[in-house]
Amino acid sequence: MPETWILNVDDYAPGRYARTKVLKQVGFPVVEASTGKEALDLIESRRPALVLLDVNLPDMSGIEVCRRVRDNPQTSTTTIVHISASNVLTQHQVLGLDSGADGYIVEPVDPAVLIATVNAFLRARRAEDALLKSTEELRWFSYRVAHDLREPLRTISIYAELLSQEPGSREAKSAEYLDLVKHASGRMSSFIDGLLQYSQATEVRNEIANCECEPMVSRVIANLDASIRESGAHVTWDPLPAISADIRLEYVFQNLISNAIKYRREGVPPEIHISVRPCEGEWMFSVRDNGIGIEPAYLDSVFEIFRRLHGQNVPGSGIGLALSRKIVEAHGGRIWIESKPGAGSTFFFTIPMKAALSAGG
Repeated sequence: MPETWILNVDDYAPGRYARTKVLKQVGFPVVEASTGKEALDLIESRRPALVLLDVNLPDMSGIEVCRRVRDNPQTSTTTIVHISASNVLTQHQVLGLDSGADGYIVEPVDPAVLIATVNAFLRARRAEDALLKSTEELRWFSYRVAHDLREPLRTISIYAELLSQEPGSREAKSAEYLDLVKHASGRMSSFIDGLLQYSQATEVRNEIANCECEPMVSRVIANLDASIRESGAHVTWDPLPAISADIRLEYVFQNLISNAIKYRREGVPPEIHISVRPCEGEWMFSVRDNGIGIEPAYLDSVFEIFRRLHGQNVPGSGIGLALSRKIVEAHGGRIWIESKPGAGSTFFFTIPMKAALSAGG
């Protein structure tokens, strides 16, 4: 069931039918209920985006239904709008709103007003959901930043202290400590650079231009020359188009190719192939490899910021794929992965043929 489906609750069949017809005509999926119990069951089991709730029902009042929905932690945030043709006095509306309803519509209501009201409440719900998601992401973001910076800072602190205690004659040991400090500092610098890139990918920008994908991929190959030579990787690509995109798309290609090299199978040179095809007004790109693959349970979580499936065994900050998703979504596209453990992975991403950057993807 789509996220924006509406539950229409009314025991008066003709009125319920007319309201459902109006909603469906503008594209809303609608499910109907005629009793309070039926409404409560549907709200709990199927979570509608919005409930149009008649105040007068045969088994319990809409006021009571609303109270029960609010008292249930699983359904308490459901958007509920009372609707009534008989309880139309001011005190009725006050009672309904005080009992937890988000709105109160008095019938008869013009169809255009009904649709506009529904859209307004759905916009408010989307904004609230986005705020809650942003708050949770910020909490997780703050935790991970503190966690991932603490370890290299601790390394720097320990070996700086040891350096201060080393006699000047023990140059070899001092050089070893300095290398460890330098390595930890480099990790911190790389991590901070990734954070800056990630934050900038959410900004509103207007840098859409004609981008030649083949020169873009060639630059990526040149940037990764050392890794490609060391691993014996072979990178190929089909003829790639010129598309409407932001230059940051180059980072997406670089991250996906770099990951294909990084997560290769031991003793097997990486084989990486890039292809593209038009698909319903979008360019659908794919980057296929023959690497270690990913377990099905992790196919969605790999795009979460700081998500690292291999811990400290493989270098990285856990920002790359999250940043790639931000860049793709900022173009109005989407990114996903198909993979089997031991059989490689294929990353797909789409870019609209008429791309226009938006904030935050």
